[in-house]
Amino acid sequence: MDKSSELRSERLGESSPSSGKQSLADKALAGIDKLGGPLNRFSNKLGCEAWWPTALSEECNKATRILTSFCENECHTEQLVTPGSQQPEGKPTVLVKIPTKVLQNCVGLAIFTTIRSGLWMSGAGGSGVVVARKENGDWSPPSGIHVQTLGFGFMAGIDIYDCVAVINTREALKEFRKFRFTLGAELSAVAGPLGVGGLLEIEVPKANKPIFTYMKSRGAYFGVQLDTTVIIERNNENARFYGEKISIDEIFAGRVKTVPFEAMMLMEALRRAEGGTIC
Repeated sequence: MDKSSELRSERLGESSPSSGKQSLADKALAGIDKLGGPLNRFSNKLGCEAWWPTALSEECNKATRILTSFCENECHTEQLVTPGSQQPEGKPTVLVKIPTKVLQNCVGLAIFTTIRSGLWMSGAGGSGVVVARKENGDWSPPSGIHVQTLGFGFMAGIDIYDCVAVINTREALKEFRKFRFTLGAELSAVAGPLGVGGLLEIEVPKANKPIFTYMKSRGAYFGVQLDTTVIIERNNENARFYGEKISIDEIFAGRVKTVPFEAMMLMEALRRAEGGTIC
């Protein structure tokens, strides 16, 4: 099975651990899955990250770029991504940053890109990774995720957004251990407090919220919350990336035989983002 077929199978035909035959909808969508590469390249030409699901190695590179662009301790991203990796043209500056304190206190992060279209009741899809803080305080390797969103409440049109969802509680992190759950329905999320270039470093009314969200499009920050966003584990892509069938619990605990280079670089970016290194 070639890489395109693997991704198509993982994204469509094997949408749950117990699924068997492909549905008619799966087969209908399989044809347009070949558009993923061209769509992602077009996204890059617009100055945006790729939103169609790719290999987890590329998702790690993308997550590293998104995270560092949002962080007060922004480092030279090129040191932490694979040379020649697919990425946007240009480097938009994000004036609003995630406060370092927010990253230091969180227990996990979901980092992804999504495309959004529609008027009021909008639809979206995307991909990314989720990481967890282990009991010893270190970061886990990433688990791949597929994102399906039913609504943002934006104006009409089409755009591509990068999002960092900051997971603040262990109870919220448990939801990300599920194969599929809905952010905004099963778990509430609010726009997070702002850092450099924003209005407030700390916003007291938002204290103890389970999820903070930070979203941007081509460098512009949007202080909105995600609504009815479905997060789905890419279990087959996780198995391909780590070279073995592995559960998300094992990934979050760091019980992987080999951590690929791209995952190690993302974990280093996470350490730097919370103040481990100032570049």
